[in-house]
Amino acid sequence: MGLSAASRTTQEALLSGKESESVRVFNAAEQGVEEALSGDLAFVGNSLEGSIDTVSGINIDYSVNKVSSLQTRIFEGISVGVDVTGVQDGDNLRIDWSNVSDCDTENVASLVASIYYDDAGVTRARYSALGGCDKSDGFDLGTVIDENGYRRRYDLPLQTDDFLVQLKSVYSDTYINVSSSDFTMPVQYYSIRSEAENPDSNEARVVEVNRTLQTAPSILDYAVYSGNSLVK
Repeated sequence: MGLSAASRTTQEALLSGKESESVRVFNAAEQGVEEALSGDLAFVGNSLEGSIDTVSGINIDYSVNKVSSLQTRIFEGISVGVDVTGVQDGDNLRIDWSNVSDCDTENVASLVASIYYDDAGVTRARYSALGGCDKSDGFDLGTVIDENGYRRRYDLPLQTDDFLVQLKSVYSDTYINVSSSDFTMPVQYYSIRSEAENPDSNEARVVEVNRTLQTAPSILDYAVYSGNSLVK
């Protein structure tokens, strides 16, 4: 009984030590993410790599990659911004969304697009409504597709001097993929990967995060812009 108790105590001590080391390595990986986010993301080229050695015995390597398309999830009533700087008349923004398509049994999301443009130094906005299903709300219905997990598609026409498209999800949350084959889209978000490893304990942890561009709150989608004083 004594030997059994001693063996059990030893095993528990080993497990406790492994758990503590695992947490330490994971925290080190998170430190790599923080180091990447604290730097200047406006770097030259499409990727940036770095390393830090502030944690004793742990190797920390991180990378930052620029991504020009946008893949994310939008919660109902929340907006996401898409930088369309450099667009020309006739270019389209391809918007794929929703992983459900049965309008009779599922709540398929629709989208409201707020398109901001520069009118001789004055910021103005126009709007488009992209319907996931026909809800008799006047939305332009998207095309039904079955591609890469998405079930709705709309090619949003853009014009010269457009610089930002805000997409708001209505009726439901939705996953969305925004891209274009007509023009080279600017960077939409940064993909950050940090890997920490302790060679002595063979513990390794990886943390991946995405940082999107700064954007205005959703309430500003319906703000009124004027080049002169507003008259009630």
